[in-house]
Amino acid sequence: MPYRSTYVLYLFAVILLLTHSCQCKKEHVDPPQPPAPPQDTWLVTSISLNGIPKDSFVYNDQQQLVQHWDYNTSYRQWQNYVVFSYNADGYVKMARYYNENDNTTKSLSQQDSLAWTSGKLWVYTTRYRDMGAGISGYDTTLLLVNTNRQFTLSGSKDTFIFNQGIYGDMVRFKEYTYLQQDVRQFTGHNYVNVIGAPTILEEYRYTMTYGSQVNALYRFLVKNPLLIQLVTADLQNTWKGFPYLASEHYVNSVRYEDAAGTQTTLPVTYTPFDTSAYPKEQLIGQNTSISYRYQIIRGK
Repeated sequence: MPYRSTYVLYLFAVILLLTHSCQCKKEHVDPPQPPAPPQDTWLVTSISLNGIPKDSFVYNDQQQLVQHWDYNTSYRQWQNYVVFSYNADGYVKMARYYNENDNTTKSLSQQDSLAWTSGKLWVYTTRYRDMGAGISGYDTTLLLVNTNRQFTLSGSKDTFIFNQGIYGDMVRFKEYTYLQQDVRQFTGHNYVNVIGAPTILEEYRYTMTYGSQVNALYRFLVKNPLLIQLVTADLQNTWKGFPYLASEHYVNSVRYEDAAGTQTTLPVTYTPFDTSAYPKEQLIGQNTSISYRYQIIRGK
């Protein structure tokens, strides 16, 4: 029966084609991707402002920032420093402040114990005298944080009234607002009105834009508002500063406004290292240069 033979041959050919098709599909499985090469870690060890040292940092074996040093321009050496410790979540829980005389005698001058609560950070301060041997007083300070635990306010936006022989009022605060993890706007406000004395009014507002390069200091500052205040401070004028140093990314431009109505927009340019996008120098406008030194932990 030729018809039946032809049908059998046709069915056999179809089976061969299906088998070949299945085998081809199995052969087109993508191989697994190789693991990404380990990345180097860049730790900022010091910051200089216009060629003058400003901040120095020390890290422990867990890469936690445990010491911040100030540079004494009169003695031309690193002198006073703060030691930080952290809770299990990596947030600062204690700060101990030390003074050194000619790098020979060290004394504890202050200790801060911190308590994180919803929207607030309480700082309980003990002040010391006699080279740390005696206690001179206690103080409590409240810092405000938002729902993401980002530091938002120090000081008070309420009017404080002087009394006990000194009459007048005062409003002093520093305020940070955020766009995601970057400080979008910073306001430093200092108003003091003492009867019989000239009124003081200083206010500085910065509005920043950012690029995509990650700030190497950010992961250490984000959980330590005390360190934020030290790093962003301008020692020449405590109501100005460098708030963009507390952001996740490096700043691209800064718009500056003051109480007198002066407004200036400053571009920011960078000089990176040949082997990394991290900057060795950051130029704010034409007059402010911030330079960085790093410790590089090689990926293994």
